Amino acid sequence: MAEDYSPNTTSNIAAGLWGPYLLGQNAEKLCRTWAQATHDYFHSLWIGGQADQCGICLVPVLEVSGHHEPTPWWHDIVFGFQRLSPESLQQLTNEHKPIKDYATGFTYSTFTCEPTKLMNFYHHVLMMQTNVSFHKKKLSTMKCVDNLDTDENTLIINCFGLGAKTFSDDPDLTPIRGQVRKIETPGIFHSFSNDYCYIIPNTDSITLGGTKQYSTDTRVCPLDRNSIRKNCEMVVPSLQHATLVKDVVGLRPLRSTGVRLQMESFHGFSGRKTILHNYGHGGAGISLAWGCAGAVVQLIEQWENNFEDVQSKL
Repeated sequence: MAEDYSPNTTSNIAAGLWGPYLLGQNAEKLCRTWAQATHDYFHSLWIGGQADQCGICLVPVLEVSGHHEPTPWWHDIVFGFQRLSPESLQQLTNEHKPIKDYATGFTYSTFTCEPTKLMNFYHHVLMMQTNVSFHKKKLSTMKCVDNLDTDENTLIINCFGLGAKTFSDDPDLTPIRGQVRKIETPGIFHSFSNDYCYIIPNTDSITLGGTKQYSTDTRVCPLDRNSIRKNCEMVVPSLQHATLVKDVVGLRPLRSTGVRLQMESFHGFSGRKTILHNYGHGGAGISLAWGCAGAVVQLIEQWENNFEDVQSKL
């Protein structure tokens, strides 16, 4: 059940480059577990012949910054992580002419996973199951759960993203506005990012970005659009000849205290309901998705075992 489905979701806007980004204050150990599981899953899809239908690509990545950055905690999850030499940083500074000379650079290979293709793949898989149905409905608050035709044996999983702010009455959840450009152009096979822009190749298009703003405005901003275009063309001048597909805006669900992945009991007019929360992934939804899904399954299994124990004692 959701207010809307693909292609009208925030995930449809994302380029899907694996890389934990804009996360709250989750413990590194937890994030590492979720991130590793997701990266391993993308790898299995890639080598298992499902890359095309799931939108999986293995791409080389170059990240540079004018700030002195530490080695990220996920460096040993990706393939071939290396820091750039001072000579390489100077060469890139000379080419790109950023406002501030590059001081740090990383290169590695990782996966992109296009959410549109992956969601369509699993939608098809689920539709083949006779006991699965999809419904469009907005649940604004937990009180709306009372109106659902469910009993106390039903487990409700809350993956509402930013919608969880009102549903769960969570003050820690904040929208981070991201505007990007989708273009078509040949010859872009590397992912690149610096302090001003990023360029991420997908199977059918290239995503240029982007913004990171505290805002709920989902309208395309001409100033942001021009800034994205200018900054990306400074890095790859040939992009000025690219074909524009569309400019789009999405809101990342950043939770200051980190991803919320836990059970909660809700006592409504129709009785007690069990809700499993899984939201607040910020800009790392794709990077943590499979790992968090695995954690959700573990919690469900624990809940089922506890429920069976209670039933057996009645």
